[in-house]
Amino acid sequence: MMEERKPIHVTIVTGFLGAGKTTLLNNVINKYSNKKFAVIENEFGEIGIDGDLIVTSDSNNIFELSNGCICCSLSDDFYETLSKLFESGRQFDHLLIETTGIADPNGVIGAFMSTEQLQKLFVVDSVICLADAKNIDNVIDSQPEVNKQLALADIVLLNKVDGLAPERVDELTNLVHVVNPMAAIYPVEHSDVSNIDILDTFAYKGKQVEKSTLSFTNVVFRPNMGTETAGKLRHSVRAEGFSVPGRMDPDEFCRWIEDYLYFNSKTIFRCKGILSFADNDVKYIFQAVGGQYLIESGGKWKPDEQRFSKLVVIGRDVDRSQIEEMLFSFVR
Repeated sequence: MMEERKPIHVTIVTGFLGAGKTTLLNNVINKYSNKKFAVIENEFGEIGIDGDLIVTSDSNNIFELSNGCICCSLSDDFYETLSKLFESGRQFDHLLIETTGIADPNGVIGAFMSTEQLQKLFVVDSVICLADAKNIDNVIDSQPEVNKQLALADIVLLNKVDGLAPERVDELTNLVHVVNPMAAIYPVEHSDVSNIDILDTFAYKGKQVEKSTLSFTNVVFRPNMGTETAGKLRHSVRAEGFSVPGRMDPDEFCRWIEDYLYFNSKTIFRCKGILSFADNDVKYIFQAVGGQYLIESGGKWKPDEQRFSKLVVIGRDVDRSQIEEMLFSFVR
């Protein structure tokens, strides 16, 4: 499989049924006319991808999985489709994946982090969640998939805001921010991203992970909401931040985080962090999706820089005291 070529950037589009995902894909393809796209979509789309918008004008660049949702169970069908992308010999430089509205995107993101081979061939650029502004109140509590889609997103497009009062848009933006305070949130109409840099945001690159981790200033995130909004947020998905001074034992941390993510893969959705390890001057960048995690080298700590580790965890029913106790126990 052409391992010598640069990794293909992958954008994963998620969102509940009827949010406007396929319209978004068409808009993205139309906007970035200089790119050669390959598209993986599923059979549940209400409308299809416009083949005329693909730069090669060849519908063979659109791959449809016929066996249902690629996220519910990552079958061989998905991996075979990825293989066909390279074996086809067709040139493309960006892969768009549209998940089903009922899907948990965790598995798709994790697939690209699961093996060294896939990491060489593909790199996740970002996860985009399309949220229906006119229906989000009805599904955010009743459909657990919606919370997870929002929690895993790097960019949230609050779609269909046309006709809504500015105060209502602000209220819905705050609602999304509660679930995922590190996501960029944009109110849009008709999935229009003509004025938004939606691709090549490099959300999974070490520098961006470090930047977003540092931007999480509330180490204990307790949003200041009005009674009306708070009453609607019956879900328990939230972001928790942890800051530990000094240097941690790397072996103890790695053993713990591997077990923690494995046993909490159903409730811990996304983690980002900056790690300071004993006997090492490198800043390590940490990120995890579900049970899959990566630790990569960042820059170096300056000689006079105050050393610390910072971890942000987004999930359901996060046990803050347990995580805090473990992190402090690793300090040496």
